[in-house]
Amino acid sequence: MTTHVSPRNLLTEAPEFGRSRRAMSKLKTRIGRTYRFESAHHLPLVPDGHKCKNMHGHNYRMDVVVRGELDTRGFVKDFAEMDAEILPLVKQLDHRVLNDVEGLENPTAEIIAAWFFQRIVGCESVRVYENDDCWAEVRD
Repeated sequence: MTTHVSPRNLLTEAPEFGRSRRAMSKLKTRIGRTYRFESAHHLPLVPDGHKCKNMHGHNYRMDVVVRGELDTRGFVKDFAEMDAEILPLVKQLDHRVLNDVEGLENPTAEIIAAWFFQRIVGCESVRVYENDDCWAEVRD
C-alpha cells in the first residue's frame, strides 16, 4: 500500500523515500536554466586575416547551473529568482557590441562565460554557445 504524500509535505512526511527532512535539505542539488541573447563582437587579439578579427554577430545560448541545499520550499533557487539575477546581466549584452562592455574587451566565448560566472551567486557552471557546434564552459 502506497501512502500519498502531498508535494507540500514531501520534505517533512516522506519516510518511504528513505530520507528525513533534515537529510533532504542537506542534499547538494543542481538546477539549470537556458538564456539567449544576440550580440556583435570582434576579437582584437587574433592575427590579421582571422575571420573573427572582423565585426560579426552571434545568436548566443547560455546554460547556467547553480547548486545548493534545498530550502524550506524544496528549492535550491526558484527559477524566477534566477531570472531576477541573470536577466539584468543578459540585458547588458543583448543587442550590444560586446567589446564595448567593461570586462569584455576581448569577448571570446570563454571570457563571456567567465563574465557571467563571476556575477551569479551559487553558480556551478556557465556554458556559452556561439552556435550549435561551438561552446565554452566555466565551472567551479
